[in-house]
Amino acid sequence: MYLTGGQYKGRKIEVPTNVKPTLSKVRQGVFNMLNQYEYNSFLDMFAGSGLMGLEAISRGYSVKEIEQNPKNAAIIKKNYQNINLKADITIIDALKYKDSSKYDVIYIDPPWDMDYEKIIKKAQDLLEKGGIIVVEFDEQRHFDIQNILDNINSPLNVVKAKKYGRCLISFVG
Repeated sequence: MYLTGGQYKGRKIEVPTNVKPTLSKVRQGVFNMLNQYEYNSFLDMFAGSGLMGLEAISRGYSVKEIEQNPKNAAIIKKNYQNINLKADITIIDALKYKDSSKYDVIYIDPPWDMDYEKIIKKAQDLLEKGGIIVVEFDEQRHFDIQNILDNINSPLNVVKAKKYGRCLISFVG
């Protein structure tokens, strides 16, 4: 996989075998959408390879990575080192992560069989006022992000949704 934009565009990123990396057209679409906002901080709750976080850094964001798998975390650190950066990574289950920091953008791309309601609720707690949560999921899951937001009594709404093959992206703000 290669970074698709920003100052590190074209840099090769190693992807662990147990990770489903976000496709380049999806990454480009996400950041094209985010370009209309003036956001600074980016939290990747399920970092995997660190690919989305590195795309964000390449575009000027400060990035926090959360990854539960220590082997994946080692690859994330290596990917950062390969472009002379130090990863800000916490190795923990994203649902157990605690931080007083709030983030402008929170990217959620968990294993697709996880409970998105719990994940979105957790992300909402970490979101800066006026920020946006980007949710990636498989269309075969057949759920409605707005319905999940309503179920958890969230003040947030889906502001945009986009489909890329089987992958659906919802922007929640």
